[in-house]
Parts: sequence; structure tokens; C-alpha cells
Amino acid sequence: MRHLIIIPSLLILSFCANAQTAAEKRSNLSDDIGFYAGVYTPMYKGQESDVLFGVSYGHFYSTGIGYRTGFQLASRVAEVDNAFGIPIAFAYRTPARNTDGRVRSGAIAAGETFGYEAIMGYSNPLRGALAAFIANLFSQAEFFTGVTPGYVSGESSPVSTASWGPGYLNTDRTWTERNGRFSLTLDAGTCLNYRLWRFDLKLSPAIHYNLTRNYIVNTESVRFENGSDIGTKTSLKQPLRWFFSFTGGLSFKF
Repeated sequence: MRHLIIIPSLLILSFCANAQTAAEKRSNLSDDIGFYAGVYTPMYKGQESDVLFGVSYGHFYSTGIGYRTGFQLASRVAEVDNAFGIPIAFAYRTPARNTDGRVRSGAIAAGETFGYEAIMGYSNPLRGALAAFIANLFSQAEFFTGVTPGYVSGESSPVSTASWGPGYLNTDRTWTERNGRFSLTLDAGTCLNYRLWRFDLKLSPAIHYNLTRNYIVNTESVRFENGSDIGTKTSLKQPLRWFFSFTGGLSFKF
């Protein structure tokens, strides 16, 4: 878990330091198109990750500022099927770094990570240093923020029931309510690119905030005290607002 904090911090510092002194001029390949796949996860206890697929188109100007759009499908979100979306985002892409710059950045990040983890007494600082070195071999970073309007075609999930105790009197019932079909999320994230000729290998973590309360987890519990035939019923509704995605993909620049 600590690597998720240390390594991205080093990456951001590295790209910022190289932004003004990039060894290569910006490419005139201002457009790209590609596909991606990954996971889409509600950021709540007990919720599982679901599969996310998508295609993306981006256009960038010589300043590094640009935009992205595309189409995506989450085959299931919190047990509700088929969430479609059209991401629309403003983005900034850092200058490209040449091979020497990437290796130098990787070596610096590896040394800093190894020193920090050794001083803090972590069990395997060499592993952290290797991860930092590999992470800093990426040639460009993108930072983006935007919205994703969408449509949820699935229905509310089936009710899941669990019972236990004498005579199975204690019962929990859970299900996800699909609260409206049209959805809208606010999105923010970053993307690391590794360039090979006109292709980019892309890794992208992002967070999403659901404005339209499309997913509400319902929990009903019935509890019986020992020797009592009168149960206590409690109900809870939990809207799922925050989501995390992590995707990998391949794009072609033109």
C-alpha cells in the first residue's frame, strides 16, 4: 500500500522537474485513438471490483493542453448490470522524455525509494526501489478532469439473504437498488504513457464521484434476543458515490 503513495509522488516530482527542460520537442502527432480495460470499484467496504472496457480519442495542442472523449462499458456495478458512459475530459500532457531522461529519472527514484524504505525499516527496500525504477521509465504523463454522462440499462440486483441462529431466526437481506437510469460522474485521474514508435502503452488510475445516486445498497436485518419471539428490524440505505478505476490500454498516435 505504501508504494501507491511513494511511487506516484516521485513520478509527479519527476515529470514537473522535466517539464521545462525536456530533451525532446513535443511531437507533432497531436491525436491518438486506443482502447483500454480494467477494474471499476465502489470505494465502500464489502463491495467488489467489476470489469471496465472502453475506447478513447484524444487531441492535444502544442501547449500540452487537450481533451479526451470516448465510450465505455462497465459490465456490472455493485451487482447492477451494464453501465454505459461517454467520458468527456480536459487534459494536460507533459513533454515527452527521451530514453536517457527516463533512465536517469528511474535511477534517482530508485535510490530515493531504497533509502527511505531502508531508513524506515521496511522488510524489502530493494523491491520498492525496483518498482520505482520501472514506474519512472514512462515517457509522458497525462492529468485529466471531466465528466461522464451515461445510462444504466440493468435492473436492481436480486435480494441476497443470510440466516443463522436457533431456527435461523436472525436474518440479513441485502440488494442494490438501481435508482434512475441516467447517470453522471465527476472524474479526475492521471495516465502514464510508455511510447514505442507511434504506440503508447497506458496505465491510468482515476477516481469518480456519482452525482445522480444511481446505486443504493439496501440492508435489512432482523435480530431475536434469546428466548424472545419478537424480533428487532433495522434498515439501512447506502448510496454509492465514490468509485475508483484502474485501467491499462494501448493507443496509436497520428
